[in-house]
Amino acid sequence: MPYQVNLKIKDQNFVELQEVIRLKREFLLNKQKKIKEIKKNNHFLDEIKNDYSKYSHYIMNQKQEQIKALDLLKNYVDDLTTSGDLSDENIKDAKHEQKKISNEINKIKETLNEIIGSDEL
Repeated sequence: MPYQVNLKIKDQNFVELQEVIRLKREFLLNKQKKIKEIKKNNHFLDEIKNDYSKYSHYIMNQKQEQIKALDLLKNYVDDLTTSGDLSDENIKDAKHEQKKISNEINKIKETLNEIIGSDEL
């Protein structure tokens, strides 16, 4: 092969290699941009998750406080009914209220269990 043909082939290979390098560089830069964007989105999602976690803990504490308050009220009504100072009609009303309180406690506990269950996801 003459020297000029060999040189021309080498030049052509060099140009092709430069193009491959340029394309690879472009590909890597695009990947880097995508990774930065994903990282930024993940950071944003982490913040949302942390906010949700704080909020759900706050709600759980509120629900637990509601349960404690209703338990106190239920115990008070129970003490009233067993003290013997109430008429039969008042005892009947007190037992009805006690049942309503128990139902409300159960609803709050169900809500609390749902919150706890969703936190585990």
